[in-house]
Amino acid sequence: MTAGLAKMGGTALAENIRRFTANRVSAFICGVIFTALTQSSSLTTVVVVGMVEAGLIPLAPAIAVIIGANVGTTVTGQLLSFQLQNYALPLAVAGILMLALLPRGRGRDLGRMLTGLGVLLLGLKVMATSLAPLSETELFAAMLQSASLYPLSGIVAGAVATALLQSSSAVVGMTLLLAQSGKLTLAAGISLIIGADVGTCITSLLAGLGTGICARRAALAHLLFNVFSVLLILPVFDMFVNAAASMSSVLPRQLANAHTTYNGCGAILMLLLLSPFQRLVEWLTVPKSQEKKRIWTMISETITDWF
Repeated sequence: MTAGLAKMGGTALAENIRRFTANRVSAFICGVIFTALTQSSSLTTVVVVGMVEAGLIPLAPAIAVIIGANVGTTVTGQLLSFQLQNYALPLAVAGILMLALLPRGRGRDLGRMLTGLGVLLLGLKVMATSLAPLSETELFAAMLQSASLYPLSGIVAGAVATALLQSSSAVVGMTLLLAQSGKLTLAAGISLIIGADVGTCITSLLAGLGTGICARRAALAHLLFNVFSVLLILPVFDMFVNAAASMSSVLPRQLANAHTTYNGCGAILMLLLLSPFQRLVEWLTVPKSQEKKRIWTMISETITDWF
């Protein structure tokens, strides 16, 4: 699917990101759009980490792109909440026919993209169907019950599952499809989805291993953004669940809306505080103690000026 989109675009992802990162807003929108199209925030963040290491974009717009990727990945939940997975086979078949019958060009690239999207949706549906019997076991039921009563346990479970699968979209998709079958509560589903956002950071952290300080800073920014978002939501988790319940009368739609709202609010806050956040990331990754003190002074001055 990504290969088809890349060919349809006519230019490399890195070039597009570089062109549209003149300011934090355009960089954020770039991250949202590309991740929504490819359904892979991991791909976006890994490419951005590589671009920062290569010196193609500065750290600040790179962070904005990564924040946008977190919002763009919520499109998966929105699609599944409308039960688009029921059209997985027709989409895949249509894509295969386009690949087989059309000459080389954008038609075949579109067919490749449709085939990938159909297989993605079908895979999520199959995984959720396979998980359904597990939900009847005592261990799985206890985990979902714990996630419902204790949000932090659900967040940890979602993070671990995403780290193992290397796909937050897969975990979010399976959570939504389990919700459609009535296997989990709204609170449990929200905690698992939030955990999936944290777990996807492992990809960018792995991409930053063995690289320079700039790439490590981009990867760390991705992790800190999601950790800070969790710390902010935990004290008001019950209020957030009640707000999500009022957004729709259908559980999958409630979960999808909660995911978009959660990442959207976190993105707005982080974009407003992008400069001090960047300085914090730089301070945490500076090896020399004197330099850390200097950057800490700059952070304090920035926060003082802000307020």
